[in-house]
Amino acid sequence: MAPPIRRDRLNEVLVSDPSGGRTAPEESETNVVHVERIAGGGDGVGREDSGRVVFVPRTAPGDVVRVEIVQAKAHWARGRVREYLKQGAGRRSAPCPVYDECGGCRLQHLIPAEQRQAKRDLVQEALRRIGGFDIPVPDLIAVGSELGYRNRVTFSSHGRSGNVKAGFRRIDDPSSVIDVRLCLLAETPIQSAWAELREAWEGGICDPPSGPDTRLTIRAAMNGAVDLLVNGGEPFASDTLRSLMERVPGLVGCHHVRPGRPPKTLVGEETLLDRWQEIEFDLPADVFLQVNRRVSAEMDRWLEARVGDLDGRRVLDLYSGVGARAIRWASQGAQVTACEVSKRAVTACRLAASGAGAQLAVEAGRVESRIEGLLPADLVVVNPPRAGLSRRVAEALISGLARRLAYVSCDPATLARDLGRLEPAWNVVELQPFDAFPQTAHVETVAWMHRR
Repeated sequence: MAPPIRRDRLNEVLVSDPSGGRTAPEESETNVVHVERIAGGGDGVGREDSGRVVFVPRTAPGDVVRVEIVQAKAHWARGRVREYLKQGAGRRSAPCPVYDECGGCRLQHLIPAEQRQAKRDLVQEALRRIGGFDIPVPDLIAVGSELGYRNRVTFSSHGRSGNVKAGFRRIDDPSSVIDVRLCLLAETPIQSAWAELREAWEGGICDPPSGPDTRLTIRAAMNGAVDLLVNGGEPFASDTLRSLMERVPGLVGCHHVRPGRPPKTLVGEETLLDRWQEIEFDLPADVFLQVNRRVSAEMDRWLEARVGDLDGRRVLDLYSGVGARAIRWASQGAQVTACEVSKRAVTACRLAASGAGAQLAVEAGRVESRIEGLLPADLVVVNPPRAGLSRRVAEALISGLARRLAYVSCDPATLARDLGRLEPAWNVVELQPFDAFPQTAHVETVAWMHRR
């Protein structure tokens, strides 16, 4: 049996990009790999009998597989399963019929408990390897269904009427699109809207949007209404728009956006009215909002249990999006300032706050350029994009006056890096991961910190 992967060697290969450009081996190789764990992108990772580290999609801890090497580097390789010699205990048959081809989900072949264990291990390993922390990571908190949870889904489309290919990128060839008739992760209104769109294209009733790298995002509201954003390519023709508004169940608006420009409403409502934790929002087509309603609410409950009484406390909500948390906390008596770079999200936040009768300040701009002027505060909440905090923001949080800090992260690696940067001034009191994206390798984590 192959020796276990040394942590220092594994750490080195994990920071590389095993999904990058292919480097074909000089000769076709077929070797046996003992899969030990799940890597950050969702691939199984293990060793050949020779000791070389190999990343193999769709494998599980405990699998022993014969693989064809499709990409070879000096210290690691990427393989494709040719034969399962032994299957790990955590495997299952994936619910999705196109899972073997689709590049969307990465962990459907694992039972839910095994998925959550893999994600917990990813957080634990990133904290230890990147941040140098020996922090116990609890089991993921999971609520709601493992399927049907996404309120926003982005599809890719290629082809013309009668010959459309629409769905997601192939796992083994991201330049190609596979047909996906039903995405099991989407909320029911999105599934219904997508089915009707496909029927219209395939039946020659209307053409799909054309052009390279065309994407279609469908967002659903709690009341079943949906809205459609076409990104790239050519917009729908006017007769197509009229047909879609009549045919697609719940469709209230259709929009088109080109890179670097704001969305243009082609027909229907400019925004989608949705209720998020008892607050009503008019959502522009391109603004960010968490895709999993139930887990998002559970994350906020967890955080609020640590925050305690907010009355009179000065709170900064940075990278605030449409400000759902900021508005709710302002309604509870906190003196809240939110900061968000998206002007459309800021407008949505201000409108929602007015409708909720909440008083708060909303700053439109980059957190990096505003943070020094926003401090001091009793509590700072940061919810940065996947790239994490810039050095300027981290340094401001170290030197600025604040008593408590909450870091909401969608990437374990940048979370670990940033916690390491913040360590001179901040002590991590508690950390909790959440299973906000079942079937994928993504994980949301909240770190609760006190100033040293």
